[in-house]
Order: sequence, then C-alpha cells, then structure tokens
Amino acid sequence: MIKLSEQSRSGASIIRSIKKQIHNILILPVLVSFIVLSCEEDPSSIGGNILPQTDFDSLVATDTINVEMYTLFTDSASSFNTSLSYLGASLDPYFGLTTADFVTQLWLAAAWPGYGINSIASVKMYLLINNVYKEKTGMSTVNIYDTDEVLSVDSIYLVGRDIPIKELIGSFELPPLREGRDTTLIIDLPVSFGEYILRDTSLLYLRSDTIDFRNYVKGLYFEYPQTMNHHMLELNMVNDNTFFEIYYTDTQKESRSYRLTIKSSCLNYNRFLHDFEQADPDKKIKYINEPVKDTLGYAQGMEGVYTKMVIPGLEFLKSLPYDVAINKARIYLPVYLNEVDYTEEMVPSNILVRYDSAGSKRILTDYLVDAAFLDGSYNKVNNQYKLNIANFVQQYYEGEILEPVIEIYLPELSKENLIIKANREGEENVKFELTYTVLKEQ
Repeated sequence: MIKLSEQSRSGASIIRSIKKQIHNILILPVLVSFIVLSCEEDPSSIGGNILPQTDFDSLVATDTINVEMYTLFTDSASSFNTSLSYLGASLDPYFGLTTADFVTQLWLAAAWPGYGINSIASVKMYLLINNVYKEKTGMSTVNIYDTDEVLSVDSIYLVGRDIPIKELIGSFELPPLREGRDTTLIIDLPVSFGEYILRDTSLLYLRSDTIDFRNYVKGLYFEYPQTMNHHMLELNMVNDNTFFEIYYTDTQKESRSYRLTIKSSCLNYNRFLHDFEQADPDKKIKYINEPVKDTLGYAQGMEGVYTKMVIPGLEFLKSLPYDVAINKARIYLPVYLNEVDYTEEMVPSNILVRYDSAGSKRILTDYLVDAAFLDGSYNKVNNQYKLNIANFVQQYYEGEILEPVIEIYLPELSKENLIIKANREGEENVKFELTYTVLKEQ
C-alpha cells in the first residue's frame, strides 16, 4: 500500500489510501536503483513516477532509473592554507604514485638585535613529525629551496602548480623512521642556509605597511624525492617545536643565536602530484575523464580522482503536475574490498559530497545545515556509505541547482583512498531512495 498526503491550497489535508497491483515492467539497462516513495515511516521500495492529481486510482511506477557514475581528475584544485604539511610519496596498486611537497613562509621570532656577524657556526632545524605513513628505511635527502614569488593569503595556489624556485639553499638527511609515530628531529643544515638568511640583516623585520622580511625570504619549498621505499611524512609546521636556529659569533666574538619560526599567520600550502600510470597494470583505473562507465568508482585523498554521479532520473520531478516537498533522498554506496590491497581497516570513515555551481565547487547545503544529517559515514555491517541529500534534490526541483549531478570525494588532507562498486546490477549496485510529499496543484 502506498499512502500519499495531499495538502489543499486552504491548508486542509486529505489522506487517501491506494491499493493497486504494480505490474512488472521491462527493466531498462540501467545501473543504479532509484526508488521513489511516499512519505511513510516505513516506505515501500516502489513509488510513483506519474501521479495525476485528479486520478488517484492510476499509478505508473518504475523501480529502476538510469544513474551514471564516472571517474574524474583535475589538477586545478586549490590548496588550502593549513598547519599540516605532507612530504614524500605513496604508491598504490590502483591509484598509482602520489607525490607530496609543500611551500611555507618563515616568521621572525624577533627583529634583528643589531649585532654584527663574525661567522656562522651552525644551523639547526627542529622539526616535529606528526606521523609516518609506511615505514621509512635507510637514509634519504630532503631539499629546501628559496621560492621566487611573494606569497599572499589573497592568492590561489593550485595543488598541481609548478613551484617558482630561485635556488637550492640547503639539504638534510632523514634517518630511518617507524610508521605511526610522532618524532621531533634535530637536523643539521648547511652553514650556507644561515648565510643566505643573514645576508642582509637590515631586512630582518616584519611590518604590514611596507616591504619586509617576507619579500626578502619569500618562501621555502620542501622537496622529498623518492624512487623506492615510498612513504609519507605528516609535518606540523606551526608549533613551538618546529623552528630554525642560526648559531653565530658577533664581531666581538660573542656566541649568539637567531631564531626563525612558522606561525599561524604564515601561508602554507601543499602540492600533490599524481601519476596514475604507476599503478599495477591489472588494477589501475581504466577510465579517467572519459565518458565511459566502469564497474568501479574511485575517490582519492590529496586532491586525487573523484566520482561524478549523474542522476538524470530526477528530471521527472519537474514534469509532475503538482508541487512536491522532498522528505528523503538517500544514496547507499557499496564499498569494494578485496582483502589484500583494500581491507575494511583501510576504508575512510567519512566521505564528502559537492556539486558544481558556475564552475565553482560547492559542498552540499545538507552538510552545511547539519553534517550529521548528510552522514557520509561508513557502515561496517552493510559495507556501505549512506548519504542524505534531500536539500540538494529540493534545490534542484526548485531550479536553484541546474543539474542533477553530484561529486563524491575525500578531504584534501585525507591519506586514504576509496573504491566504490558502481554501474552494476542487483544487490551490488548503488541504491537511491527518494521520498516526497504532494503539496498542491501547480
């Protein structure tokens, strides 16, 4: 039984119950279940596609509507200013090689005290490593470059952009590091680093109304090339345990030191490069930015690939001869696991959803109103994610959103990757449930 609530223009409610046998119809070659329901607490799995206001004894329904999923990638995403910086590489049999490096500004702990410099004795970097992803064996080298552009919080920095490098100003060796541990390292930098910073002490000051230290040392670019033993470092650059100390003697042969830090007011952005061809030939993503439907959908952290879901089946809402209010719009995404490369322990706890508005990516208002309502959490029992996008569907129905298209993605700084079962049939298929209330005639 399907119950439909109809509200007259005067506000009076009329409840009619309909009993009608829904005959089996020819199942179209579609790939995702789309279920249209009435507004009951325990809705049926089949609902109406066309429900004439004047004929409640006639109901035409379908339990499948064409929904399409594609894998997309762009390197034009913006990198957000963050205190967390990633350095290194990650190799995945499905997603290939991801390389991470970053750019940061320096801050002066104090203005230059005015002493002359006789010689620089040493330079040390105190570096807090939050975490290590995949164990690091052996020694390896990190390079630090001076960048050739003034950084600004008002500018946009893309994750795949080329870094304008001025010159290499230092390198240091990283020792072996164990996975999953935070570590504070004391690293010896070459004296040339200190000589570069102190080459003109008259510019060691900070002001907001004139050229200052941020124009003198514009930024530092950290690079960590790897050819094997791929691993990633998560660095907390904005904290009291990460700083540079230059030890020197003044013209009176007194031993002194000068400190440079990285503050929350400094601009820091990550760069992520993706080489999908480095994936296992038998497992790598087949179609990226192609209008070809695969049986798997992909979402990748660090601004990698994401899944585009096109829901042309929602177009029927705009042809209905009455107004409706969307009560529920739920998507169930089954997760692909193979117990070797992708296990339950590796599945991200949450996913996000956005849509395109005039070329800008916007997160769904369902999330902005209440993140818990959107959900997006992983259900281990059912091995799937659930998304509530009722506000999005209502906005599409009312014309505020032009296309019934959403994008499933992971946060920029997520280290996990996700594979979804897509474009299939039966129980392994993505499922979409829609519940709406009939309000009045148009």
